[in-house]
Amino acid sequence: MPRKLGCGSEVMEEFAKLLTSVAALVGAVAWPIAAFLIVFIFRKELRLALNKVPALLERVKKASLPGLALELDRVADAEAESGADKNGNITPRQIEAAARIAIQTEEVGSQALLRELDRLCLEYDSLRRSLPSGEKRTRAMTRVVVKMRSLAPSVIDFLDTYKGSGSAGSRLAAIAMMQMVPRAADLAWLKDRFSTEQPFLFYHAALALQNVANICDTPEKKKNLRKVLQQTLATVKSFAGTPDQETVEVLDMLLSSLPQN
Repeated sequence: MPRKLGCGSEVMEEFAKLLTSVAALVGAVAWPIAAFLIVFIFRKELRLALNKVPALLERVKKASLPGLALELDRVADAEAESGADKNGNITPRQIEAAARIAIQTEEVGSQALLRELDRLCLEYDSLRRSLPSGEKRTRAMTRVVVKMRSLAPSVIDFLDTYKGSGSAGSRLAAIAMMQMVPRAADLAWLKDRFSTEQPFLFYHAALALQNVANICDTPEKKKNLRKVLQQTLATVKSFAGTPDQETVEVLDMLLSSLPQN
């Protein structure tokens, strides 16, 4: 939360440059989990950089919920202004924000992050009820997803709680966690989203499967994923009326990228 905290030191400028470089590298390989692998590799160096600014760490420890909300708004605004959020894919900026929040709040604990995530879940549920279907609602809900992703890696230990929720917003938060941390993805649970959720959620479930495909490193895992994709695509195409074309395109692309045998 650098802007909220108002630190203009050279140390923090170098820290920001390092995070930006990491995000750019990850953007080049389009593999979200790699961002956090890189962050963990350089975890010691990043922590040393922050430790050079004790006052900053103290402020971070005392960071208020509004301060966290402002940081999430900054990321969502930047994504909207650049148009990078139109297709809902994870971007380097979102990866950078998630890494920055994970590092800066490491010593704070998870409660402030969970409170903010719960607020976002309620916001999604409210948007779905109050706005008519259309581009305006989709943009507003995508903005919520962008914020959820920024928190997701820091609260991944609570994934099961959000998966089992009766709130669609909480289940969207679980999907966002799986998008950002695909090693934690539950394929059976994601598959069920396509038969039980609204199109916005199962489109994002498809994006989560896309990131799972990026880490399938054995023939067995690829075969299992292919089976899930075939089942989910059949489910989407079985709906009355025109199936959600964006979801169909994601699933078709994934199937074509996996070996048939």
